[in-house]
Amino acid sequence: MEIEEIGVGARLGMRGLKNRGMMEISEDPKSGNFVLVISKGIREKWYRKWLRINLPQGMWRVKCSKEEVSEAVNKFLSEKILT
Repeated sequence: MEIEEIGVGARLGMRGLKNRGMMEISEDPKSGNFVLVISKGIREKWYRKWLRINLPQGMWRVKCSKEEVSEAVNKFLSEKILT
């Protein structure tokens, strides 16, 4: 496994890679619980030659405690994204 910190320019340079999924992890400030939004099968769609959006084939929301975040991520990776 190779982990490195990158900037926005490096991220934009990864256009040729195939998107398998996207993940967003947020925290609810009121309850302290975490909300995960996990998308599978991202495909690009262009509108009017200048607006690009990512459309998922499937999307899920997971509400969990901080301790359950790793378990939820691993479950979705193995069952939905990497299949």
